[in-house]
Amino acid sequence: MVRRTKKESIIPLFILSMLLVIILGMMSQSLESVSKYSDNFIWLLAAGGICFLLLIFFVGHYLVKLVRIYRKGYIGSRLNVRMMLFFSGISLLPLAILLYFSITMVYKGIDSWFDASLDKGFEDALALSRSSLDIRRVDALNLTQSTGERLMTLPFTDLSFYIENVRENINAMELSVFDGHGNVVAFASSDFDKVMPERPNDVILMSVAQGMEYVVLEQVSDSQLRVRVVTKIAENLPYILQAFYEIPDKYTELANSTKNSVEYYKQFKSLRAPLKMNLLVILGLVALLSILLALGGSFFASRRLVNPIRDLSIATKAVAEGDLERKIKVKSRDEIGFLTSSFNEMTQKLKHAHEVAQKSQGLLEAERAHLASLLEKLSSGVLVIDELGKVRVFNNAALTILGVMEEDLDHLTLASLKDAPEALRSFIVPLFEHLKNTTEKEWRTEISRYHNGSQQILSVRGSEENDQIGLKGGKIVVFDDITQLISGERESAWSEVARRLAHEIKNPLTPIQLSAERMKLRFSEKMVDKDKEIIDKSTETIIAQVKALKTMVDDFSQYAKSSQQQLVELDLKKLVKEVMYLYQDYPAALEIRTMLTDAPAYILGDSLRLRQLLHNLVKNAIEACPDQTGEIDVSLTSDDDWVVLKIKDTGIGFDQDQMAKIFEPYVTTKSKGTGLGLAIVKKIIEEHHGKIAIYSEGKMMGAEVVIQLPKIVK
Repeated sequence: MVRRTKKESIIPLFILSMLLVIILGMMSQSLESVSKYSDNFIWLLAAGGICFLLLIFFVGHYLVKLVRIYRKGYIGSRLNVRMMLFFSGISLLPLAILLYFSITMVYKGIDSWFDASLDKGFEDALALSRSSLDIRRVDALNLTQSTGERLMTLPFTDLSFYIENVRENINAMELSVFDGHGNVVAFASSDFDKVMPERPNDVILMSVAQGMEYVVLEQVSDSQLRVRVVTKIAENLPYILQAFYEIPDKYTELANSTKNSVEYYKQFKSLRAPLKMNLLVILGLVALLSILLALGGSFFASRRLVNPIRDLSIATKAVAEGDLERKIKVKSRDEIGFLTSSFNEMTQKLKHAHEVAQKSQGLLEAERAHLASLLEKLSSGVLVIDELGKVRVFNNAALTILGVMEEDLDHLTLASLKDAPEALRSFIVPLFEHLKNTTEKEWRTEISRYHNGSQQILSVRGSEENDQIGLKGGKIVVFDDITQLISGERESAWSEVARRLAHEIKNPLTPIQLSAERMKLRFSEKMVDKDKEIIDKSTETIIAQVKALKTMVDDFSQYAKSSQQQLVELDLKKLVKEVMYLYQDYPAALEIRTMLTDAPAYILGDSLRLRQLLHNLVKNAIEACPDQTGEIDVSLTSDDDWVVLKIKDTGIGFDQDQMAKIFEPYVTTKSKGTGLGLAIVKKIIEEHHGKIAIYSEGKMMGAEVVIQLPKIVK
């Protein structure tokens, strides 16, 4: 089926693919940071889902369209589907392998990130950091207690003068003394801009007043830690000493780094399952994108390869249908482009050859028309047989003479002869046999055959043609039906013979019969019984043979009698009914049935000659039935042009050799027959301008006589 499908654009597929690649890249980047992951991944996933739905829609549209044109059988659709499946197959198999190993590595990689030894390492690092800071706190507490003991040796009235020196000696950030109510007694700080100490809250003061020490690690800034120590100077004095010690930056950085790493690890560990799922989602989306791109890309790639082939197929079909103006635009310089150029060149050559062939065909058709006109004007049958034995040309006269249909003779060969009708085989078989055996270029022969219940003689002549009419080594066969000519010649000869025999035999028959009767009357009374018996038998034999000879002479006279009777209108149905009435008393073993048409059957005829004909045929049918047992059917029917009389018996019938000469004089199957009965019947039918035919399947198969007489329409 020829159809041009609407061209699909690859631009939507390309744009969506680029968007999805960007979105998948951003999704993979969002997994690098926990904060970015929580903020961006869901939105990126939603955007990617929308793009994937659009991409699935476009690819599905391409596939549905491909399936539709495949089912409708458009040119190139099957090749398009096969190439698309091939391209998709070689793309999807490596993708499936890559996806399998990627998923396996993702699972194993993520599980390796959260190994139990890694958890213990983080815990040990955190414990080590804490131990280091605890040591710093203990040292700060001991140093502060020893400082308090030192301060006890100094006069409290001069404490403000000495506290700065003490602070510098113990390398404290700040050193301050409070009374039991939280009032500042003395204060020193490394920050000279600071005029007041950081006062402990009441809870801390109350706890320290009860004899407890307060040592705590405080975060000063993101990158600085300090130790605050609050303790009593002495058990018996209501003074409280507070000291701030700076943690070195190195310790602070290590502690903060360890703390941040542990917190990040714990936070990241809590996302272990979602991370796996999201990585699988990304891999799945990448795989889906690859599949869709493989399908879409294979659709366009296969179509790009198939379209030129489809165009060639469509153009080839158009050229086959006669469109020699068809050309294909050359779109590339590869092998397909070369093939397209070759096709266009071939089309031009075909066009030129077609024009030449049309001119030659016109001349050939004119010659054929002239030849056909000549053949149709001939009364002789004409056959033209090529060197392979195939009938190439024949005329209507050949069909009429052979009694066959046009389809029986058209392109007839020896191989197809077995399926031909008998009317054709009876002529073609002896003709081909003669052609096989003869070596003459011009020849003549006669073919005799049994056709339509009677013998037909054909005069056949032929010649060999050496490419004079387009048949190299072919034969031209011309034939005529000379049955009537030969039959007329034979009848004329036999009529002359019968006339002379009747004349020569009839004259002495009467004296012979009279002499025999006189001898019987004169000598029978004078002889004794034995001699009398001999003379009686001899004279009776002579008289019987004379009567038989007279009957034969009468038959000769009837056969030789010229057709001078006057034909009058008569009802053949009535005549047949009257004649068959005479045969109704035959023995029951011989069943004679008469079946006549309901309407009268009017013809022009001689009633005496027709009665003679009917008696002759019925008598022959009765004599053909052995021991007068069997069946005889006499039927009379009519159509628009003919009255048909049929006489059928179940007697001994005729063989094929007898059928060929059944109507010739002196041809008989009876031991005492003259052989003139059917010859006279045929002559009577011809005098009435009718037709007669005899049919028999063979010996002991019965026979049927069919007579056709022209009908008078009332």
